[in-house]
Amino acid sequence: MKRLALIVAAALLACVGAGAASASGLSSSVRRASEPGPAAAMAALARTDRSLAGAVRTLFEGSGWAVVQSSGAGRANALAFHLVEGRWRPDRSRAVSIAILGPQPGSHAPLLPQVGIEIRAQRPFVESALWVDGTQLLEKGGGSPTEGTIYGAPLHALKAGLHVAVGYARTASSGSAIAWTFRVP
Repeated sequence: MKRLALIVAAALLACVGAGAASASGLSSSVRRASEPGPAAAMAALARTDRSLAGAVRTLFEGSGWAVVQSSGAGRANALAFHLVEGRWRPDRSRAVSIAILGPQPGSHAPLLPQVGIEIRAQRPFVESALWVDGTQLLEKGGGSPTEGTIYGAPLHALKAGLHVAVGYARTASSGSAIAWTFRVP
């Protein structure tokens, strides 16, 4: 019984130690409340690049990466941000390429559109995702570790009007995101 208590105590200490390491900032994906997040980084970028201006929303944040969308006046943009030395930096390396498969930007789509992108990179992908109006889709896909297609559809019919789709993919070191709008009549 003493032996079990020692093992449990050691396990608890290890957990507390891991938590302390994260709290001290050793993990690049942990952000203190006082540090600006990826949405603030996008807003700052939009002050110098007016094409990124609009309502800003973080779609995803984890593992030192984030996807941030800005939209307004019938247009949308998205960027992948990487947390580097405590600061969110947009990845504009173009090491990950994304092509829109559908619905085409500016097109009319059915109530339940299939949203898809084609992704390519020199290194294997570790993450990819699709969103419509800020809601992540359940994706399916296929291809190789460095080339592929992902697609999905909303769970419920979309209302008539303008909608924003966002696609994202990343490797271990580079990421990309793309946003576009389409209409449901």
